Amino acid sequence: MDFWKMNGNGNDFVVITNRSGLSDSDLSDLARRVCRRRRSIGADGILVVEDCDGYDFKMRIFNSDGSEGEMCGNGARCIARYAFETGVAGENMTFQTLAGPMRASVKGSFVELHMGIVPSVPQVVPIDLTGWGGELEGDFSTVGVPHLVVYPGEGEHSREDLVRWGRDLRNRTDLFPGGTNVNFSCPSGEGALKVVTYERGVEDLTDSCGTGSVASAISAVVRLGYPLEVQVSNPGGVNQVSLSRCGGGFEALLGGLALVVTKGSIEKEA
Repeated sequence: MDFWKMNGNGNDFVVITNRSGLSDSDLSDLARRVCRRRRSIGADGILVVEDCDGYDFKMRIFNSDGSEGEMCGNGARCIARYAFETGVAGENMTFQTLAGPMRASVKGSFVELHMGIVPSVPQVVPIDLTGWGGELEGDFSTVGVPHLVVYPGEGEHSREDLVRWGRDLRNRTDLFPGGTNVNFSCPSGEGALKVVTYERGVEDLTDSCGTGSVASAISAVVRLGYPLEVQVSNPGGVNQVSLSRCGGGFEALLGGLALVVTKGSIEKEA
């Protein structure tokens, strides 16, 4: 099976076209196997192009634990570039996801993703975590997938702390019945944020999260009075988020790099 290895600001994926009719269980098993680092190709997930009536294609994403995700911003940018460069779609395209249709524009290695309307302002959620230092508030919203944005405050927080807090919050099914991604956000200047995301399905911190960048930008606009253009710095790179108010929510545009790392064939031993 042919594949491309791609990354959006370090959020990395194995990208394939499902031409052989692989079932959902086949794709889930494939994700668990090929996403293993050091033992196989290694990735945060696999992206799958499938045919879809009325659209250029359908995007599916399977996380490294085999679960299927509704949407992934960095992944959507990568699959858009893949679709353009493999002739599946033109440089301006519309594709279907489990979170609804998306539009993308490919300009070389830079891809802009029109993510539609985030339907409401974030829901404020009280948080009390052991070792954090008291009760705080987080902002919960759905940007294709569920996201919680929290502000850990000034000072150094170890990777172990963020993983522990992220795992605890991700599994608070009393607050988030389907689980949630957790974004640790820190203001870093006018219109700028630094964000680290604990991703549901990967079950670890990742170098970048596109939908998390959008959720964090919306939180900063609502909670902190940020402008509608927000630069979100993840450990792996920068996502540009442009928002416009639409009714009680926000229309979101996500821009950033989608890079091709390598192309090859997935062997049975992988």
